[in-house]
Amino acid sequence: MNATRPYAVLIISLYLILTLGCGSSSNTGSPVYYTASPQEAPRSFTTVMDDSLTLARIKTKIFSDDLVDQDGIDITVRHGVVYLTGTAQDDYHRRMVADLIRTVEGVGRIENRLRVAHRGTTFETTEGMISQKIKLNLLRDPVVGPQPIVVETTPTRILLSGSVKSQSQKQQAAAIAQMNAGDRKVINQISVIK
Repeated sequence: MNATRPYAVLIISLYLILTLGCGSSSNTGSPVYYTASPQEAPRSFTTVMDDSLTLARIKTKIFSDDLVDQDGIDITVRHGVVYLTGTAQDDYHRRMVADLIRTVEGVGRIENRLRVAHRGTTFETTEGMISQKIKLNLLRDPVVGPQPIVVETTPTRILLSGSVKSQSQKQQAAAIAQMNAGDRKVINQISVIK
């Protein structure tokens, strides 16, 4: 038997496979090589169980948090990576969801793909809301009226500054601030200009 014959058959077979392919195809373009993304990569039984446990922890954490609205948000976990898709109410809510998930055991990384429903929406702090409420009440008050009064609110105090035309306006402004202060101390530094 000729020793070169098996090699010749092998070379011809490889040539035919490489040039003709393994089957007919209507695609005449160049070949496309597909690599599975980490989200689509196959998982072992252990990885599936770990991802399921991480997802359960995330859902428990989000469900128990009153500030997070999970409506419209889809969460998947693959290989320890959390994928967030769907729609968040605003930029603050989008960040808050991701920050809350980062605290969950088993989360390796977060792919935050949430779209924002209301661009430009800002989150108002409690202090900011209290300041706005006091300013509105000062404007509505018949004694104080529209005066250049500045209201600064912190977690422990409310500072009033600016100027009014009489001592009674200064006292009324402090009384209005005190009604909305809660446990905060009201510091009245309003000047009386006659």
